[in-house]
Amino acid sequence: MRLIFALVLLLVLLDQPVLFAAGSEIPTASNLAETGQLSKQPGIPIIVFVSRDACPYCRSLRDKILVPMLVAGKFEQRAILLELSLDRVNPLTGFENNQITAKAFAQFYRAEITPTLLFLNSEGLEISKRIVGISNLELYGFYLQKSIDEAMLAIRAGISEG
Repeated sequence: MRLIFALVLLLVLLDQPVLFAAGSEIPTASNLAETGQLSKQPGIPIIVFVSRDACPYCRSLRDKILVPMLVAGKFEQRAILLELSLDRVNPLTGFENNQITAKAFAQFYRAEITPTLLFLNSEGLEISKRIVGISNLELYGFYLQKSIDEAMLAIRAGISEG
């Protein structure tokens, strides 16, 4: 009886990360000024995942790359990941503490194509080459890590893509 209980417990524990990953979500961009302050001290970039609700490529990127990386801790101490849906109706707080719409944010950064990943510093300046679309899902994680490295170097050097 103990053996059966131990096996059941082991199976439940082994399955736990999968259950955790399935329930995980990328934080929604709501107050970029506050996020900028959070990224300033450790000197890490802010990654804004610009998406649309009906975008199948956005769903693939979220489910197959971004959420698993988030759950695995790939962004810890390296970047703050946020999602901004262009379908969002409620305004958000921009980097300058102003109320803006998701559409205005995307127009300002010229990021109307989804999915787009923007790499920004604490003030909202683009500091690394953005990733637009998905050319190769298998290599996406590699390119994302490379872009994070470039963004971190740019922050340390005080450089912006502009």
